[in-house]
Amino acid sequence: MKKNVLNIAAILIALFGIGFGIGCLISLISSKGALADGEYKVTVCSTTDVHGAYFDSSYVDNLAAKTSLANVSSYLKELRAAGVQPVLIDVGDNLQGDNAAYYFNYVATDVPHVYPRIASYLDYDAIVVGNHDIETGHDVYDRIRRELTMPYLAANAAFDRDENGKADMDEDPKNKAVQDSYFQPYCIVERGGVKVAIIGMTNGNMKSWLSDSVWHGIDFQVISDIAQDLVDYVIDKEKPQLVVLAVHSGTGAEQAHRENEALYLASTLHGVDIVLNGHDHRPLAREVENPDGSVVLLDAGTKAAVVGQADVTLTVKNGKVVSKSVDYKLVPMDKYPVDPAYVASFKADFNAVKEFANRPIGQLAEDIFLADALDGPSSYINLIQTVQLASTGADVSFAAPLTNSGVVPKGVIEFQDLVSIYKFENQLYTVELTGAQIKDYLEYSYDNWVNRTGPSYNWDSADGIVYEVSRSAAKGERVRILSMCDGTPFDPAKTYKVAMTSYRASGGGDLLRNGAGVDPASLKIVDKMKDIRSLIGDYIADKKEIVPSVATNWKFVK
Repeated sequence: MKKNVLNIAAILIALFGIGFGIGCLISLISSKGALADGEYKVTVCSTTDVHGAYFDSSYVDNLAAKTSLANVSSYLKELRAAGVQPVLIDVGDNLQGDNAAYYFNYVATDVPHVYPRIASYLDYDAIVVGNHDIETGHDVYDRIRRELTMPYLAANAAFDRDENGKADMDEDPKNKAVQDSYFQPYCIVERGGVKVAIIGMTNGNMKSWLSDSVWHGIDFQVISDIAQDLVDYVIDKEKPQLVVLAVHSGTGAEQAHRENEALYLASTLHGVDIVLNGHDHRPLAREVENPDGSVVLLDAGTKAAVVGQADVTLTVKNGKVVSKSVDYKLVPMDKYPVDPAYVASFKADFNAVKEFANRPIGQLAEDIFLADALDGPSSYINLIQTVQLASTGADVSFAAPLTNSGVVPKGVIEFQDLVSIYKFENQLYTVELTGAQIKDYLEYSYDNWVNRTGPSYNWDSADGIVYEVSRSAAKGERVRILSMCDGTPFDPAKTYKVAMTSYRASGGGDLLRNGAGVDPASLKIVDKMKDIRSLIGDYIADKKEIVPSVATNWKFVK
């Protein structure tokens, strides 16, 4: 029997990678018998949205980071020293947001990526795929999937059957998600005889944000469309005593929402004991009523600021679990010291990133205050618009503030400063819109802006045209376009080339669909360029010195 199990595991590893093989091996060799009567305790810990917070200090002057995975390492070692072996799960978005992630994603591609090595050091049991992990592109997340020593989970990221030519298999919906999953759909781990099922899902709104170039071959399903069937399948097949659903989806409300499904899932699903979520960067620990009574919902925020923890007590009588109780909390990581052994283990990686990040690329003649972009024309957005127009030769450019605080100081601009200016890996697209669609697009954007609705990264302004925005005018009547920036007339009937991010061109923020009235699927894309952060770096390096200036092509009026 043991030899057969090992043979099966070897086949699974060959077909699906080491993470899936290990997960299935654990499942195959787990206890077949019922639990003995008594009490059993299982601790589940979660992190999420780490966004490259791998190291304990910054790349400038070695200033201490408020929190990082170095703090998480200390906390985990404290738990383990006390005899607690937590089921450790990360809920996604680890491969973007810091120069460390960028460096190992795109520069140091000939060495093992640092994140899988960190995940192994911390002894995670499973990692969920986040939308910003997919944003890095196939080369990166496929590499991560190969290098991770634990399962990489996203049950709702299915092979696109049309593109991959996969033949229809068993159409039973309770099997379909497992058979079609591009990543591993779930895994089984064991703690003290208790069988724990971890079901992982990524964000179902992926195609509305990201270019098809980064997710081609994958179809992202809405989590709530398949979650109950998958939970039922796992319970029926694996017979776990504890079920954890880990979803890279915002908390949201108790109504279905494609991007933020966690609260809806927690309040509607049968058979789940704990829901771990992320994506919205909002720490949360609460109990949610649902058809089974209640379920614990934990969101561990971002940047390793907290660890979500659920301490579960199971009572077994006559071989059956007759009760479960869950104590839950968010544990602040700034209360725990940096783990010196962790720091020493990844010191060479930190030094490599530091050297890369501190490369000078140009000079900045004046400070750029990023928050200025929230109140009107700013030097921050003007720099981005200038780069986008220069890179594409477009007639019009759209851009929005990606951060609402901080300053890029005058003096030498180093590569690390580009993360402050442009924090995401959005590509630059050139698309076609009519003048009327441009005007309606801006009306939708400024309605959000004037009313302070939604995140600021959806408050687009434009360059290439001269216009005014009335704060007091009615919705749909705020924007008055006077001309093109070169003085020629602006024509609502004319088709213009427009520079925008891949996020926006894919439908992010709904400015195209709800503003311009354009279905992103039918958008005419003229050109796709590399990521905007790199284009900004190229522009600064070419100009040698940047003199920040506030845009004069538009203004707010009463």
